[in-house]
Amino acid sequence: MANFEEGLTTDLKTIQQRITSLRDEHNNCSNTIEANSEGVDSNEPSLSKEIQIQLNENMEKLLDNENDVSMLLMVAQLLHAADVQKAKSRDAEKLLIERNDWLVEELAETQSRLQESERINGQLEEEVKHLRFLDTTKTIRTDIQSSTLADETSRPLAIDTLQDLGFGPEDDENDINHNLRDGQPNCVNNNPSPNRLVTLNTLVIQYMKDGRYDIAGPLGKQALEDLINVHGRNHPDVATMMNLLAMVYRDQQKYKEAAQYLEDALAIRESCFGENHQTTAANLNNLAIVLGKRGKFKEAEPLCRRALKIRETVLGEDHVEVARQLTNLGLLCLNMGKYEEVEACHKKALKIYEAKLGTDDPNTIKTKNNLASIFLKLGKYDEAESLYKQILTRAHETQFGTKHDSKPIWKIAEEREEKKQKGELDTSLVGPVSVPYLESEHILSALTKLSALYRKQGEFEAADYLENVAVRTKTPEEGSRVDSHSLTTSSNEDSRVRVANTGIRSKLLSALGFNI
Repeated sequence: MANFEEGLTTDLKTIQQRITSLRDEHNNCSNTIEANSEGVDSNEPSLSKEIQIQLNENMEKLLDNENDVSMLLMVAQLLHAADVQKAKSRDAEKLLIERNDWLVEELAETQSRLQESERINGQLEEEVKHLRFLDTTKTIRTDIQSSTLADETSRPLAIDTLQDLGFGPEDDENDINHNLRDGQPNCVNNNPSPNRLVTLNTLVIQYMKDGRYDIAGPLGKQALEDLINVHGRNHPDVATMMNLLAMVYRDQQKYKEAAQYLEDALAIRESCFGENHQTTAANLNNLAIVLGKRGKFKEAEPLCRRALKIRETVLGEDHVEVARQLTNLGLLCLNMGKYEEVEACHKKALKIYEAKLGTDDPNTIKTKNNLASIFLKLGKYDEAESLYKQILTRAHETQFGTKHDSKPIWKIAEEREEKKQKGELDTSLVGPVSVPYLESEHILSALTKLSALYRKQGEFEAADYLENVAVRTKTPEEGSRVDSHSLTTSSNEDSRVRVANTGIRSKLLSALGFNI
């Protein structure tokens, strides 16, 4: 194609040269004829004039042909230039394709190395999580066994984990974690296996924490069926597994199924341990929780009162477990509108917590908040305000000491209110700042509720000040925020941990004879 274009260009140039030569010859002939015709009468026809006319016509045709040839030559040159550019483009494209193939090979090799590194890292993480999980299981088992009474029969453990009532509209959930040992039952115990039971309990709880109810539920049912086949239905281990299954259904908000398991477990424990045993009290409390979540407060109340009576009898009226049961009963009464009874329950619980756990314990602070909320419902604003101030003052003293020059946050708010009413408040002063001890959920709750109480009493400056402090406490500074990359990395790490733990638990289940 290139040779053809070159030949065509050469031919066009030759033709152009010949046309130019003919044009020059025609010009010479025309000049000669014009010179010879001088002096001849123009009116007389002559051969020279005819030749002159013919030469002029030929000259016009030659000029037209010359223009056409010039145009064709220009087109040929443009085509040649286009072909050259096209060839350069092909060469550049070929080079890019070769480079792209090389980059693809490099990328594939890099991805392969990355996958191998991730695989090795995953194996190492799985081994680390395996060791940690086994250590946790060992620790749980040791703690549970150390909390039991040493006797020759080695009775099985009844682990109650369904201990949060938490259906009050304003109050925090109450977590009562029991690791109760069964006493001597009134029923026959055939070959108990406490270690196996503890492992099963641990596995079910771990799957529940991961939200894997699709595994926790079937595992609990298989374990329950196995226990019934080995020990019979009327056995403490069966009641324990029923409690765990009830927790699984409760977390899925299947309260009807949870209540059925708890009722069956209660019947077993009453048969084995009697109606006044600690495990019976725990089961009563669990059943009251589920009934409360179903809104059946009238049915739950007598169960909760019965559990309270058992614990007062067995543990003593000043025991921490009694305080927790009182809190649960108070939440039930709150939902039934029995505010005076709620007040009495929280007062008794607060007295026990302060005596046994101290004023700085979260249970004590939470109970004070709950009691103050009841005072508000009963219109006892002075008592509620006093409790909120107690919480904030104690938190301030714990943070800065009793001899520190600074004032509790509520005192600053009241001083600003007093200055505002007198017209002496300097608005140019530095506004509220973040207070470290308000990072505690219960202390921050006391602050916000005290702010609402100030506003209800018309002390708007004090209320605004405390609200601004609360906002500053809840909103972190820009420099302390975690970037999205860190969050993503953490999420990916959690996913790998869950995968590793899943493999570990599967091995444990296989060792226990379960197929999930």
